[in-house]
Amino acid sequence: MAACVAALTTTIHAEVRLPSVFSDHMVVQRDMPIQVWGWAEPGSRIAVSLKQTKSGPPIFVEAYATADAEGRWTAELPEVSNTTVNWTLTVAEYDEARPKTPRDTMTFEDVLVGEVWICGGQSNMEWTIDQIGDAGGDKRTLADDRIRLIKAPHVLATEPQDDIDARWEVCSERTVGNWSAVGIFFAETLQNELDVPVGLISTNWGGTRIEPWIERADLAAHPSFSERTIALQNEIAAYDTISADDLVKRREVIAKRRRNKAESYWARIMESDPGNTAGWMDPAFEDEGWKTMELPREWEGAEADMASFDGTVWFRKTVEIPRSWRDKTLTLELGRIDDSDRTYVNGALVGSLTNRHDAIRTYEVDPDIVGQGSVTIVVCVMDPHGAGGFTGPSMALTPRGEDIEGIDLSGRWRWKTGVASTLTTNLEDETMRRPGMTPQSPGTLHDAMIAPFVPYGVRGAIWYQGESNSGEADEYRELLPLLIESWREDFGSHLAFGIVQLAAFKQASDDPDQGGWAHLRDAQLHAFRNVPGTGLAVTTDVGDADDIHPRRKKPVGERLGWWALHDVYGMESFASSGPIALKAVAEGNTVTITFDHAEGGMTVPRTDRMADSPEFAGDWRIPDGFAVAGDDGVFHWAEARFIRSLNRVVVSSNEVRVPRVVSYGWQDNPVRANVMNSSGLPASPFKIPVESKN
Repeated sequence: MAACVAALTTTIHAEVRLPSVFSDHMVVQRDMPIQVWGWAEPGSRIAVSLKQTKSGPPIFVEAYATADAEGRWTAELPEVSNTTVNWTLTVAEYDEARPKTPRDTMTFEDVLVGEVWICGGQSNMEWTIDQIGDAGGDKRTLADDRIRLIKAPHVLATEPQDDIDARWEVCSERTVGNWSAVGIFFAETLQNELDVPVGLISTNWGGTRIEPWIERADLAAHPSFSERTIALQNEIAAYDTISADDLVKRREVIAKRRRNKAESYWARIMESDPGNTAGWMDPAFEDEGWKTMELPREWEGAEADMASFDGTVWFRKTVEIPRSWRDKTLTLELGRIDDSDRTYVNGALVGSLTNRHDAIRTYEVDPDIVGQGSVTIVVCVMDPHGAGGFTGPSMALTPRGEDIEGIDLSGRWRWKTGVASTLTTNLEDETMRRPGMTPQSPGTLHDAMIAPFVPYGVRGAIWYQGESNSGEADEYRELLPLLIESWREDFGSHLAFGIVQLAAFKQASDDPDQGGWAHLRDAQLHAFRNVPGTGLAVTTDVGDADDIHPRRKKPVGERLGWWALHDVYGMESFASSGPIALKAVAEGNTVTITFDHAEGGMTVPRTDRMADSPEFAGDWRIPDGFAVAGDDGVFHWAEARFIRSLNRVVVSSNEVRVPRVVSYGWQDNPVRANVMNSSGLPASPFKIPVESKN
């Protein structure tokens, strides 16, 4: 009865509504007018106030608005500077008949005023503290109730959305494990120096390209991308003309083809998988000899033998269920699994997804499967390339539809490898969906995961993305500035924008002109050089040859924080970037390269060998990673040295008499590149033409 009364009350007093970016624990941007918006009865009067009460009279600011014919209203509160107290945001709706008595009121508690930043990109921005393991440090140390985060769920749209299902969280030992690791280290860096609250809008999606994050209208207006974008817009419009009956028929045909394709894929795997032939899914199977692994995690880091394993891995866990659950349908949650799974409960197949590393697994378990006493859960995970396993966020077993605490399935599972395989299948073509409704479609993620936050006040954005566009660096040179322009149209021209340059990845090559990811890094450097108000965090020294997701996220967040502290907040004691090559001038076969962002001189990382060797003494050190090419365009490794006080590097090669081009770190994994400034920030890879001194 209490629940019914509460629901009825909510229905009666639901006239005023705000998007979910306004919730308890939010952080609003200081020293900037505060936009508050929502919906109410058309024509109603809205009063918005931000109040703080302590001993003495209340401190508050207020603003008013009127809901338009569609019920939309926007109020602008004056800017607030006080970051040391907690505030309450109140929104009240009045009608003309009773102008002094609010018809409906919404109140948000524990509001802080501070600095708000967007954390955008793909998986390396999305990767959580839990996912980076020991590199994340102690959660108790990271916990800080003046740092808050709102995480956008993975959703798609072909039209700008005005709301999203998300809420602000306080940084605690319980919550921080699921937060963006780069984001929390960035926030921690700012908070430690500015001593103000920091709010993060975490909106990112692993494996996505840059085009989905740009507003579709901006892509359509750009000459390089207009043709394909307008074609997509036309497809979306045509889809809307298909009748409902035809849509149902098409979906049924495609669903059948998809099922057949997935079944064929798994049948080929299971033909040779020992787990299938030996009945590893059977609860009676003896697994005492199996190893154990703490889940959720990817198996590459479990032990050395699994670092490069591709194929199937079987996981088993048995749990006791309460007697009261035994006649109920249960919900099994396993989080995301990379890439495919077949999941069994008590020997019965309860669910399977194929090539869906981004999908959270939620399967129903019928009462007749549950049986009596214990439940044995077995998951066969298939990953044909890259990292594989469980990537979170949560694993639990709960009675369906009941708001009670379930059985936490995270922790120790038994496991054993099945069959080594690189077998894959593509099911994307077998999905009937509205055109543009994929995570890679131009504008889709902007409509679904950026638009709902506009025009919330933010200071800037940090962006870690590019791996999925690494093969189209020339396009990226245009797309990244377009993204920045698009977001500045949303949030204001003041928006600062920090770019993470791609980390080192793939096996090292001694080819001085390998290229690869160096081209994409150069496109990111191009944006930094040409778009005002941007920063560049170079990360070639914190990558991992074997993993596209390097665990060392703290240096990434810190470097972005140092850039923001220097460029955005005017703290000159912080270096905003590693050395950036300005120009190269040749005299004979010797090239002198001049660098910016090298105040205090440049150096190379000191090692024990350096400390003991006189060749490394004084101002001359031995930088590496440089190459030069002459008229034939063939690059040769160059000998290099620099005079730290002049912020210059001098390079030459006996193989090149007349240098025309000089490069540095021009590889996927530039292990030779070792130049840094006095703050320990690495130099950005580059390739630039050589000027003649004469």
